[in-house]
Amino acid sequence: MKVYCAKAGELQPSDKTKLKEAVWIDAIAPTPEEVELLHKEFELDLQDVADCLDPNERSRVELEETYDLLVLRTLLADERNGEHRGRVQAMPIGIFVTKNKVITVRIGSSFDQQELTSDLKRKPKLESKEDLFLQLIRRVNKDIERRVRPMERTIASYQEKILTPEREKIAPHAFALSNELILLNTALLSNLNAFSMIARAKHLKLTKEKIDLFEDIENDVAQLYEMTTTYREIMSNVLDAYESALANSLSTVMKTLTTISLILFIPIMITALFSMNLMLPFSDEDPMAFWIVVVIAAVSVFALWIAFRMKRIL
Repeated sequence: MKVYCAKAGELQPSDKTKLKEAVWIDAIAPTPEEVELLHKEFELDLQDVADCLDPNERSRVELEETYDLLVLRTLLADERNGEHRGRVQAMPIGIFVTKNKVITVRIGSSFDQQELTSDLKRKPKLESKEDLFLQLIRRVNKDIERRVRPMERTIASYQEKILTPEREKIAPHAFALSNELILLNTALLSNLNAFSMIARAKHLKLTKEKIDLFEDIENDVAQLYEMTTTYREIMSNVLDAYESALANSLSTVMKTLTTISLILFIPIMITALFSMNLMLPFSDEDPMAFWIVVVIAAVSVFALWIAFRMKRIL
């Protein structure tokens, strides 16, 4: 559990004994003792804290007498580099807003105090809990955005190669990206629904300027949701094209095998007829009888092959 105080508009690490003066308390995988401390000092409901530590907890808003709780879906720290090396890992982050401070509860580290303002041209003044609250949700959205933005180039690359001989190599990556888009799209929709309930918060005192900032963040989340929805549809078409290519390849193989079987059936039938214990036009003592049968079989195979070529079956 890390404690931060606001000094000159900036966050400064502080000692855990100064919980009352802190503006941000960040509990990362808190111990039972730390959870009990948060419960006693700030009257946080133990069930709400436990929900924030549940990996499958959905985004939502809870309004209590002593605090407001916003739960969002965010990415783990090693998932924010935009590289698609496996299944995306998301987790909930609970943002408790009390009368004069913000308390975050999360399973693992996704960002720290230094990263909170590192992606801005200039550090914003975190003079109140409302400033910190807006910066936290902006950071959550920024991490997801950094994961989503590079996907356009990746998808374009998959589209170019999915119908080429390289499709066998990129198919596993394409399926993984499709699954990742489903998870991100679901997380963004959940966050967007939670944002729509922020207006009911009791302990957030947002000025008109801060409301405008919040609406900008909400619009960014909506834009990312639309992007992931579009990417999901594109990847669905890419995978459909891959499956169609596999089906066509299988159909071509089966057609070729069937054609070869038909071609080979003719000489087999001819040799079977001449092998029967019946009177045939050729004498058993005729030395040319064998070669006549071979020639008949070869001519029939060649004629059938020519016919299939003219029909473009082979």
